Formats: sequence, C-alpha cells, structure tokens
Amino acid sequence: MSRDPAALAADEEPRVVAEVQRAAVRQLLAGGPFAESLHILLVSVVAALVWNSLPLGVIGGWVGAVTAAALLRTWWRLRVRRRAPSTEEVLRGIRLTVTGVGLAWGVGAAMAIPALQPHEGALVLVVVTGIIAGATSTLVGDRRSFRYLLITTLAPLPFGILLQGHGRFNVIATVLIALFALGMDRVHRRGYRNFAERVRGGVLLERSTQEVARQHAYLDALIASTPVAIAVLDDQRAVRSVNAAFETLFGYSAAEVVGAGIDGLIVPEAFRSESSDLETRVRGGEIVRVEVERMRKDGRRIQVRLSAAAVKAAADGALVALYEDISDRKAAEAAMREARDLAERVARARSAFLANMSHEIRTPMNAVLGFVELVLDTELAPEQRRALELVRTSSEALLTILNDILDYSKIEAEHLELESIPFDLPKVVHATATLLAVRAREKHLELTVDVPPEVPQMVRGDPTRVRQVLMNLIGNAIKFTDQGEVDVSASLLQRDGAGAAVQFRVRDTGIGISAEQLGTIFQEFTQADASMTRRYGGTGLGLAISRRLVALMGGDLAVTSEVGRGSEFGFTLTFPLEAGTQATARAAVSLGGRRLLVVDDNETNRRILRDMLGAEGMAVHEASRADTGMEALRRASGSGTPYDLAILDAQMPDQDGFTLATAIRADRALAETRLLILTSAGQRGDGERCRQLGIQAYLTKPIARADLVEAVGTVLAGRASAPGAADLVTRHSIAESRHALRILLAEDNPVNQQVATAMLLKRGHQVDVVSNGREAVEAVVAEGYDVVLMDIQMPEMDGFEATEEIRALPQGRTLPIIALTAHALSGERERCLARGMSGYLAKPFKAHDLFAAVEGRGAQPADAAAAPSPAVDLAAFRRTMEEAGAGEAVDGILETFVATLPQRLEALVAAAGGTEADPLQRAAHAFRSAAGTIGAGHLAALLEDMEGAARDGDLAGARDKLEHVRGEAQAALDYLRTATKGGQDG
Repeated sequence: MSRDPAALAADEEPRVVAEVQRAAVRQLLAGGPFAESLHILLVSVVAALVWNSLPLGVIGGWVGAVTAAALLRTWWRLRVRRRAPSTEEVLRGIRLTVTGVGLAWGVGAAMAIPALQPHEGALVLVVVTGIIAGATSTLVGDRRSFRYLLITTLAPLPFGILLQGHGRFNVIATVLIALFALGMDRVHRRGYRNFAERVRGGVLLERSTQEVARQHAYLDALIASTPVAIAVLDDQRAVRSVNAAFETLFGYSAAEVVGAGIDGLIVPEAFRSESSDLETRVRGGEIVRVEVERMRKDGRRIQVRLSAAAVKAAADGALVALYEDISDRKAAEAAMREARDLAERVARARSAFLANMSHEIRTPMNAVLGFVELVLDTELAPEQRRALELVRTSSEALLTILNDILDYSKIEAEHLELESIPFDLPKVVHATATLLAVRAREKHLELTVDVPPEVPQMVRGDPTRVRQVLMNLIGNAIKFTDQGEVDVSASLLQRDGAGAAVQFRVRDTGIGISAEQLGTIFQEFTQADASMTRRYGGTGLGLAISRRLVALMGGDLAVTSEVGRGSEFGFTLTFPLEAGTQATARAAVSLGGRRLLVVDDNETNRRILRDMLGAEGMAVHEASRADTGMEALRRASGSGTPYDLAILDAQMPDQDGFTLATAIRADRALAETRLLILTSAGQRGDGERCRQLGIQAYLTKPIARADLVEAVGTVLAGRASAPGAADLVTRHSIAESRHALRILLAEDNPVNQQVATAMLLKRGHQVDVVSNGREAVEAVVAEGYDVVLMDIQMPEMDGFEATEEIRALPQGRTLPIIALTAHALSGERERCLARGMSGYLAKPFKAHDLFAAVEGRGAQPADAAAAPSPAVDLAAFRRTMEEAGAGEAVDGILETFVATLPQRLEALVAAAGGTEADPLQRAAHAFRSAAGTIGAGHLAALLEDMEGAARDGDLAGARDKLEHVRGEAQAALDYLRTATKGGQDG
C-alpha cells in the first residue's frame, strides 16, 4: 500500500540528517587540495608585497605558520582517506584544521598591520576577506567549520588596526570588519540551507523513487498471485492484461487474450447485450457486482461473480473486471434447496400426522374426562368411585403421554412457538400447585407455595409453558416423596424498569438422586433408575421437555440432590413487566395495623403466611404449637391488645387446629377472636364442624395470596360469630361471589356439548347451545352474550366463517370469542387469533382451563372488552423478520410501505376507472402482496377479493370493493405512521 509523503519524510528524517553530514564531509574534503595550495600561494604573494615594510622575522613567522597549518591539513586529509573514520570524527578534524589555518592568517595579519602603510594594510585585508568569501563556498557543508574560520581569522584584525592608531580611519576599518563578518555569516547560513535542502531533496527523491518502484512491484505481484481472475480492458473493450488466475479460469494464455475483445473470448452470444449494458453502467461511475454466466476456451459454461469498476486514475478509459468462480457455491445452493424442500415435505407430513392423531385422540378423550369429572361429583358407591377414579387416572395418564409426545415432537421439529401475553405470575404458580394439592393430600404431604409480595404480579410471557414446567416438577416431587413436604417458591432476583428476573424452585424431602444419576435425568426416555419406571410409572420425557422449555424461555433448569434427603430443581426466567397493570390483592377492609397470630407446626407455612400478610401491613406473630398459641392469645388479651385474627393449622401433631379452636371458643376472654382454619387434607364434614365451632373461614393449602388476602379481609369485615351461626368463608364462597356469565356454546359434537354445558352450569353460568356456525350468528343477533365458545370444525358454516360474520355485527365487534379445537399443534392459536378470535382452548380441556378461558374474558365489563385486532399485525411481521435474521430491516420496510401506499392506491383507482380488467388485477395483486408482507391482513384480504373479481372479468364487482379498500388502506396508513414515529405494536 502507498504511504503518505509527510509520513515518509518524517520517517526518513534521521537518514536525511546523516546524509547531509556525509555530503558535507565529501564537499569539505573535495575542496581540500586546492584550498591548501591557495593558502600557501596567497601568503607567499603577501610576503613578497610587504617584504620591505616588515621585519624579516615577522614575515618568516607569518608565512611559516600559514604553510604549517596548510600542510597539517593536507597530512590529516591523507590520513583520513586511509583510516575511513566516522562522520563525526571527520568533522571534528576539519574544524580543528580550519581553526589552525584561520589563526595563522588572523594572528599573522594582526601582527603585520601596525607596521604597514595604509595601502599595504588594505592589501592584507583584501586577501584575508577574500579567503573568508571563498570559504562560504568551500566550507558550505558545515556551519561550525565556517564560523571557526571566520572568528579565528577576523577576530585578531581589530587589535592590529587599533594598535596602528585610533583615528577615524582605524575605527571605520574595525566597524567594516565587524559588518563584513556578519554579512559573511549570513551568506554562509543561506548557502548551508540551500546545500542541506538540496541534499535532503535528493535523498527523499531517491527514497520516493524506490517506494514507487516497490509499490509497483508489490501491485504487480499482488495481481499476479491473487486467486481471483482479473482482466484490465481499454476503452474499446480490448484486453490489456490478465493475471494467472484468469488464464486458469478461462483456459487462455496471456498472449492469446491481450489485444482481443473480451466479448469474443468469454461472453456467450446470448449475454453480449447484457455485457454491453454492464459496461455502460461501469463507465458511468457505478461499481457493478453481478452473478453472470461466462464461457471458457473449451466452450464450457461457468457461473462467475463479476465485479467491475472504472480506473479513475487512467485518462484512457481503462476498466478492471474481476471474475470469481461460483460454480461450486451454486451447486451447493441447489443441493441445499433440494434438502430444504425435502425437509419441509417431511415436516408437513409429520405435522399433518400429529394434527390428525391429536384430533382423533383428543375428541373422545374430552368426553371421557368430562363425564368422569361430572359423575365423580355425584353420590357413588365406593366400588363405583374406585372404578371411575381408575378411569380418570388412566385417561389422564394417556393424555399426559400424548401431550409429552406432541410437545417433544414439536420441540424436535422446532415448531414449538412461545406466546408473549400478559399473565398473573403469582396466580399461575398458586393455581398450578392447587391442581396438585389433592395428590399431595392423598400422600399426607405438606405442599407449600411461597411467592413473596415483591414478585411482580403482571408480566408478559407464556403462562402455559411456565405452568407446564412447574406442573412437571411439582408432580415429580410429589411422586417421589413419601413423607415430609414439597415446597414451591418464586423469588425476585433482579428488577429494573423493563423486566424482572424470577427464580423458581421446587424442593422436596423425597428419595433424592445419586450423583451418578444426576447426569442422565434430563435425557429423553430416561429416569434416575430403571426400577423407577416400574414403581412410579412415566415416560421419562417430562424433565427432558421441561429443560428444553426452560431453555426456550431463556433459562436453564438445574438440580441439586442428595440420596435420602430430597431434591431441589430450580430455574430463572426473565419476564418483561406489563406496564400499568401491576395489581395488588384487595381486601374487604384495610389490613394495616391488624394483629394476627399464626399457629402452625411447619416453619415454611408460617414464613409464607408472615410474608403474604405482613406485606399488607398486618402485625404477624407466630406459634409453633397449639399450647403456646393458646398462651399467646391469652397473654395478648390480658394486656389489652388482643389479636384480631388467629390462623390455625388443622393438622398439628399434639393438638390439631379444631381442638385448639374449641379451647379458644370455650374461653370467654377470647370470644371476640376471629378464627381461620388452614388444612392440607380436607375431609367431608369439615365445613359443618367449622360452623359449629364459630370458625369464620376454612381454606385448603396451598392458598394463593389474592385468595388469602380476600378471605382475611372478608373475615375481619364481619363480626366474631357464636358457635353454630358462623357464615363460613371458603374458596367456593369466594368463587361464587364472582359474576355469572351468559355463554353461547357453538359445538356440533353432542358429547362435547354435554360436557362443556355441565361444567359451565355447575360453575353457575347460563349456557345456550347451537350446533353450527350459522345458528351461532343467528343467536348472537337475537340475544346478548358475554362470551362465545366457538368450535372450529362444524358443518354448514365453520367457526372461522361464523366469527367473521359475528365481527361484522355491531354487537359482535368486541364480543369475546374463544376458539375450541382438537388441534394442538404450533400455529393453531395464531391462526385462530388471526381470523378474529379472542382466545384459544385445546380439547380435551379440564374444568379449570375452561373456567379460566371463559371468566378471564367474560368477566370484563362491556366497555373493557377485547378490542378488535389492529390494522397491521406488526408483532408477527417483526417476529418473522427476526427469525430470518433481518430484524434490523423492519423499520426501513415499513417506511417504504408508508411512503408508497398513496401511489399504490392512486394506481388502483386509475386502473378501476378503465375499461379493462387486466390492469386492475395487476394493480390489486401488487398492492395485496405488499400489504400481506407487512401484516396488513384485512387490507390484503380485501385486495385479494378485488383481484379475484377482476380475474373473473367482473369489473363492476371489483369496483364495488374500492371504497372498502380505501378505508382499510387509510386505517393501515394511520396505524403505521403512528408505529414508525415511536409507537409500539402490541
């Protein structure tokens, strides 16, 4: 590469200085013989002229001194040539010999002048000044040598002149000598500068010449050795030169191509006009990079990447072309396309198989599980109940296996997509543990849930997958624990303005896992020990799926365990916070300052209750035994600060909660104390027992914080009840206080109709049933509903068509519509939402899933119902682009669409005003393609209808849709303008 001249000069400065010194030495030594002979000649001439005016001794001494100095300089110069000393040594010698010559002339002249006549003295001065003037040339290479000569020669003269007399002539002569010295010094300084610059310029010129030659050689070698074929063309497209790679690629020798036209050599006949166009672009200043086909000498066609540019420094219109062989890459791309197409066909086949299998198995399973749940809630003989429990257990096991296989298949095929929706994190944790509480009670295990108040409530993520992981971990903990407890916790690790890192832990006191088995428990179809499968059952997929799900959500599932002491599984997930929706539990009355006593033998339970209710401002005190709890109640009452509420654990070793409650009610001093019983193993008749004892509330563990706060607030809002008169607060009474909904169920399967209807009626909701989509539309027109449950696959009119017609009704635009489908594959939920539905529920569903879907939507007031989907689904478009690795291009694409939308609409209007359908079809097609790409689904659908009408020749029908297209296009434009100026897409 070339170097900057200033940098080159700076780098060469030391070399330049050295070269100046060497040149000075050469110049000083070169003038030596002439100067030495001249000094002897001049002193001899002066001696002859003043022979009669000076004593013989003075003349002889002067001549002898000058001659000796000159001869000494000659001897030194000859010696230097034999020794070849350093430059510094030579300069020192020159300066010494010059000083000797100067002293000989100056001292001799100073001694002679007082005895000479004025005209003779002037003659001596002329000779001396002549020597100085000549030295400005002979000593031009060294400033110090000249100054030594100048000083030693002229400095003694004023003394000799003034010794001759002090008249005006003498003074003027002295002044003139001084001025002469200054003038000669200035002349020499200028001469030295010119000398040094001349030497410097010569050195830099030589160095620059060498650098240019080196660069030329380097460039030639670079072009010759580069693996890319290079050809330099003149303004007539004739080849000037090529490199070795060009010869290898195209099979020509350099002698064959130089001077020949490039088109005739390597451009196929069919591509020569294109080649000419490319040359025109290059000569216009453009750098062209294209993939083209070229021809070798043997006639074989090859694919090359051509890069061409004009040589700007060349005045004759030269251009350079680079040819890179991409034949192997093209072959690899073709192979990759074939492999991708094959993989996509296989994936589609597998997805279709999974969808069909899911549908065929889930539909009858929905009926089995639904009716079993309903029948189990009736009065049954013990043998009947055992048989039905076995049916339910077996069905749930089959459904679990089906779900595991589907999830594993989706994860393996990378078809599993995570949702990003707002959800109540503490509620998900508590609800998941609550689902498994019955299994824990059956094994007499203490199941505790700890979600401190600082854990954010509303976050954004995939609640279904979080629940699935927790369900698996808690289920395993219960399965492998025979006694003790299972503790589920979620704690806040870090929180900033945008998100929070939450650590989930599931700890048990079960059988534990050995260090050797810890390395294999996360492998597919593997359990810690082969005997585990026989004893405990299971597919061995649960932990493998859980670990992959946690990894997909950005975490890492880890385990610590010790045989015989239990295990702890943990993972940390980071959730974006859902701004403006961080709700808190609300009590019927303020809990701040209220005094509470918790009596429970389990330390974990006491800590959880302390954290939950302490965050509401309650003063929480604890007792680990019933007798110490009774003493604390009496002590507080005696001191005048009684407890407002006592929470009692129903299962304590020495004295249970009911016995303690009996003792409290028997003490008149404690009659006003309100009581709440917490139990891990509810029994039939517990509710009536609580009423008889005057206990105000009865709740089962684990209890969600919101339910606990609501229950405590309800208890404190009432009065302490006498035995037998208590209005008992339970989980069911809290649920029954919720709003009853009017629900429309659109389902063609009679069995599924009965299952869903029975569940919803038992929940307290009102249900109307229709058998197809057309009847659903008619029902929405005739009646007002809070929510619609819409099956997707129905005769006469399916769920998607029915949803579209309902959305077109005034009362249907904001009506919550929940999709019911037996398909559980990736993309089904997105497909339902894209078609206008508000939610999604996969069959077979359990009662709590159905209630969560219905009540989560239907409980909203009409003015807060779900809003229709936006004009442009920016979230899906961004996600698609990010998956393709082009997320940074989204904003640019949106800005281009916004800028060109008015022109597209104008072109559509102009085409609609014509008499031909073909231009309108093309304009609608182009507009539809752009709209569909960025996620403007409604606009794309309208344009697709217009395009179809124009294709069929129905010009009038296509024109009728123009106003709808205008309105939807304006809505999309307004939405995008807001989004591209800083708005956020859903």
